[in-house]
Amino acid sequence: MKKRILIALGILILAAGIGAGGWYYYTHHAGSKSGSDTVYVTKISKLSEMDSGVENRYAGVVEPQETVQVKIESGRKVKEIQVKTGEEVKKGQLLFQYDLGSIQQSLQEAQLALDRLKNEALSISDQITTLEAEKKKATADNQLSYTIEIETQKMNLKKNEYDQKSKQAEIEKLSQATQNTEVRSEIDGVIQKIDTSKMGGDDSDGVDDTLTEGSSDSGDSGSGDSSSNAFITILSTGAYRVKGTVNEVNRDSIIEGTPVIIRSRVDSSKTWKGTMGSVDMDNSASNNSSDMAMYGMSSTSNDQTSSSTYPFYVNLDSSDGLMLGQHVYIEPDEGQDDNKVGIWLNDYFIVDADTDSPYVWIADAGNKLVKRDVVLGQYDENLAEYEIADGLTEKDKIAFPTDELKEGMSAVEGTADQTTSAMWDTSDEEDSLDESGEDYSDLESDGAEPEMIEDSDMTDVTDDISSGDDLVPMEGAPTE
Repeated sequence: MKKRILIALGILILAAGIGAGGWYYYTHHAGSKSGSDTVYVTKISKLSEMDSGVENRYAGVVEPQETVQVKIESGRKVKEIQVKTGEEVKKGQLLFQYDLGSIQQSLQEAQLALDRLKNEALSISDQITTLEAEKKKATADNQLSYTIEIETQKMNLKKNEYDQKSKQAEIEKLSQATQNTEVRSEIDGVIQKIDTSKMGGDDSDGVDDTLTEGSSDSGDSGSGDSSSNAFITILSTGAYRVKGTVNEVNRDSIIEGTPVIIRSRVDSSKTWKGTMGSVDMDNSASNNSSDMAMYGMSSTSNDQTSSSTYPFYVNLDSSDGLMLGQHVYIEPDEGQDDNKVGIWLNDYFIVDADTDSPYVWIADAGNKLVKRDVVLGQYDENLAEYEIADGLTEKDKIAFPTDELKEGMSAVEGTADQTTSAMWDTSDEEDSLDESGEDYSDLESDGAEPEMIEDSDMTDVTDDISSGDDLVPMEGAPTE
């Protein structure tokens, strides 16, 4: 019996605590939940400024449409560089000159090698002639050995002839190189990188001078090997494109040919138009942090949470006003920048929009919530917005409609996020309620089931209390 009394008192104390906490929450939480007399509202003018209708927005960076990588010809050395990193160059401008002395030395060595091959060919030919003469005089037992030796020398002669042709081609190439010691730019652009370690051959010391740290893979440089072999990298000017990045989760949202808007991060009023390119699936990169955080996943080094990212490119209608390396936003062109006359609201603010009596919830002059009938005009399917033909002004303050709203509730001006948060708050509240309306969310989170007391047990407890039986105080309870 005493055990039942203790259980009952514990439940009564717990219920009192929950009741007090619930009373405090519902009397201090501003919103449109049941039990609250306050709701957030926002001026229509501010709401219209913040509501762009864009669901997907990607970060991007402006990069050149073309990247040219100049390599040093095999066996040649650079005498003098005529440009420096960050310098703008024109098509046909001198970039560097080859060392003519090294070419002439290589040409002399190649010519000597060719002369040795020619002398060797004459010697082999003489040996073949001698062997054929001796074979005629040899006995039948030695005929086979002479035949083998003659065939071997003929093969050596053919190899010699091949080596002579290869060396002759090398000499012709070197001869042409002596007439062409200058290397000029193929495009108008900016010098992004100069790898001076390539100037004097494979064993030369030098510095990898790059305009932007970590940008050697930009553009169409291809694989990392191709980029590392470049002596000078030139980024084209005048024709830009925008590079963005997606991961494995959202890469399917990139649809080639989709119109997009490029928006400046500094000044949102500055925009450029373009079309979406395809995702480059051949150049993925591993990412363990930023992209996973976008989807609420923890950022760890665990392979199970890593995500591959893929670049995509936007082809611009015009790049006037853009700067190389500028960071921008990429967003689908859904008409959000079209200049619309009048008031336009998202359809979720309008109650009974599909009937003859649509209305919205607004704050009156006394900051009390009231219903306001509105006349709807056009409907923008891309942005899910209605034109308000009559019934509202830019100065009116609107609330997000929920089932808990009632006329006469106090209205407090807040941000657009606070105004629309009622939609999520309501759903969260409903999830924690069972069919009877009791809130067991805290208990369920610990995996425990609420323990119910039978009516007969409760009767016994109340009888014991009323009869004045001795009760054992709970640990920590106050005593007289």
